[in-house]
Amino acid sequence: MEFTEQQIAEMGLSEDQLPKVKGIVNANEADLKKEWDGKANKDAEAIIEGAFNSTITKFGIEGFERNQGEKIADALGRVAPLVIDSALIKEKSEVLRLQKEYDQKLKSGGDENLKQELADAKEKLDKLQQKEAQFTDWEANDYKGKYEEATKELSNYKVNVAFQEVKPQFSDTVNAYEIKGRWTEFKSDVLEKYNIEEDSKGEYVAIDKDNKHKIHKLKDLVAQNKEITELAKGREATGLGSKPKSLTKIEGVPFDVPEDATPSERQKLIKDYLVGNKKMDLLSPDYAKEYKKLNDLILKKN
Repeated sequence: MEFTEQQIAEMGLSEDQLPKVKGIVNANEADLKKEWDGKANKDAEAIIEGAFNSTITKFGIEGFERNQGEKIADALGRVAPLVIDSALIKEKSEVLRLQKEYDQKLKSGGDENLKQELADAKEKLDKLQQKEAQFTDWEANDYKGKYEEATKELSNYKVNVAFQEVKPQFSDTVNAYEIKGRWTEFKSDVLEKYNIEEDSKGEYVAIDKDNKHKIHKLKDLVAQNKEITELAKGREATGLGSKPKSLTKIEGVPFDVPEDATPSERQKLIKDYLVGNKKMDLLSPDYAKEYKKLNDLILKKN
């Protein structure tokens, strides 16, 4: 222990006396500190010991004792599982007690609230069983699949009605296969980009699949298609004052052919028939074979 100058002055110690006094005080201080540390440790152990014993008593862990020289921490480690088991046993016992009490009240019929709760539970169970039976019937008869199929058919019917309503009246001078091919192609192109719906005024519109705010009247899309509009005008011969060509039937040719058809007219008629009606690939050997056959028949007749 060190003394301040003021303390040295108050005690009237000389320079010779100061070291001796310091030695006596330091020795006494060490003894006191040792005594204090021992007492604090003893008090702490007593507190922990008391808490440990209280835990044993509270949870009813009978017959549990610390081993000789065993640390409190080790003893707590051994007793912890017993404490948990004891708590669970008490909780289970309480649940069983409540269950028994509940059963007794139901049997005696003395609690109207419980009887009503039981009646409500039975009613809910009955409704659930009815729904289960209904769902089983739906699954067995595939009502969902039938509904989806009917919805799809209705949607296709609506689309067909929409296109039929805006389809132009074509002249008899235009080849029927050419009309069918061009119209099928137009319809396919529109359905690839748009959804067809009926607006509030009962008019069919095409709604852009990527942007629902882009809406066109279906009849306007027809009017904007040059090939369709040209066919709707009827096939006419070139030259001023010329009259439409008359159509003729040729044996072996499944479509009418204008008299004195030009090479470009023959090519278009044959192509529209093979691609639009027969669904043939332009690059397939069968296409080339059928094209030559029809073209030879037309040339022979003309």
